Amino acid sequence: MDEAQKRQLAESVKRAQRDAKETVWRTYKHLMLLGKDNTWKTVDLGLVHSSAAASIVELVLNRLRGDGDIEDAVSPGFLDRNWPPAFKEWSTKSVRDAFFASPKFPRLLHSDSLKDTITKGVENGMLGYVGKKPDGTYSPFHWKSSLTAFDVELSGDMYIIQHETAEAYAEGKSVPKPEPPPPTKDPLPPKTPPIPPSAGVKRVNWHGDVPPQKWMNFYTKVLSKFAAQSGLKIGLNVEIAPEEGVSNQKVDEIKVALRELGLSDDVSLD
Repeated sequence: MDEAQKRQLAESVKRAQRDAKETVWRTYKHLMLLGKDNTWKTVDLGLVHSSAAASIVELVLNRLRGDGDIEDAVSPGFLDRNWPPAFKEWSTKSVRDAFFASPKFPRLLHSDSLKDTITKGVENGMLGYVGKKPDGTYSPFHWKSSLTAFDVELSGDMYIIQHETAEAYAEGKSVPKPEPPPPTKDPLPPKTPPIPPSAGVKRVNWHGDVPPQKWMNFYTKVLSKFAAQSGLKIGLNVEIAPEEGVSNQKVDEIKVALRELGLSDDVSLD
């Protein structure tokens, strides 16, 4: 090949590479995701080209941000508006999990951004950040105070509370309890109230299948009212069997996550 043919070949290769790249951008333009109504949502990106963004991933993220399907962070007001009615205290771990379980919540790109959300809510008084003692009191109790993201822990042992709960608790701590009156001489023994007959049953068992996207609602509506009491046992049987199979990397990630939760990483593999 002479020099002219070599130059022509190089230009043809570059042109073919450009055409292949643009073909990929024009072809992969549809997204499917779980919508806020718990049904499949299809997003058409339209006629796109490589100059629309630095990469296809960036293009997708920008579109999902614009539609409100993913967020870099949320405001304290969002948590207050979407507070589960069954919770007086909402564990920070459950708050984080809600963004990856409930279709009503946007997906967070970085779950640690919730720490900043909580600190802002504590500082402006919209939220309180507390720990719970066995007697029902809060320790620590942070409300309308300075708090850094490093002080916030996303775990099942720390909670956020709403403004009304924090305000009532703070007022209750500031008002001294009245001293009991002195006992009178020879007080009569108090009458023992009759013991009401027992009602209800000793045990409730349920077995069934819960769709993954409804697990948070199942916990909120069925289990949360018993979570603070003894006697609640949850047995879980998980089967992960996608058509394409599960990679060894995903299996290792599952084992690491189980160990981080203090659970056995002994999983059954087929």
